[in-house]
Amino acid sequence: MTIAYAFKLDDGQVFTFEVDTERTQQARFDKVEHPFWTKLEFQKCTLCPLSSEQFRHCPAALDAKKITETFRAMLSYVEVTLEVRTPERTYVKRTDAQTGLRALFGLVMATSGCPILSRLKGLARTHLPFSTMEETIFRTVGGYLIQQFLVHKNGGEPDWELKGLNLLYEQLQEVNRCFKGRIDAASEQDANMNALGSLIYLAMGVSFSLEAQLQEIQHLTISPAPLEK
Repeated sequence: MTIAYAFKLDDGQVFTFEVDTERTQQARFDKVEHPFWTKLEFQKCTLCPLSSEQFRHCPAALDAKKITETFRAMLSYVEVTLEVRTPERTYVKRTDAQTGLRALFGLVMATSGCPILSRLKGLARTHLPFSTMEETIFRTVGGYLIQQFLVHKNGGEPDWELKGLNLLYEQLQEVNRCFKGRIDAASEQDANMNALGSLIYLAMGVSFSLEAQLQEIQHLTISPAPLEK
């Protein structure tokens, strides 16, 4: 599935990006020269399980390279008209560069070859570019509980307490924090930097208060029909 982002600036410039959510990951140890900040050992995430003997570059950094270089000199508050096209629908919003980049970075990183970030890849099929925290919680917890239900049906031990989901979002905080170090080194202005900062706070918000936020969206849940006894 391909999701297209188009950033339309007031001066007439248009920057487009097409994200193939099922793309083949780049070679583990290619000989192509990429920017210094994409090297695996540069600002390497503390949780990264990849070895520099097998991977010369950070998979997520390679996928985010075009975005980072395009917006490296842009300020966060620059107004853009952002158009996001999925196979089913098109979203259009007047927003700032930072907000649009947060959504695009999030999509690209979640569908990259990063073994931690890619755990969110399943959400790409229902990508929602301007989602609120409420919508993020609903989609994330829903996706996780579907998996746990299937684990249960297959005879496994399901995680109904969402402990694994909480742990994942704690890990995402750390990965995003480390990845931001790469983006900071590659950028002159703050649009890219603040977009990554927003992703850090988003992951923090999910992991720190998940149970409380679930209570707040209880009105969105579905009540079952009475079961016959």
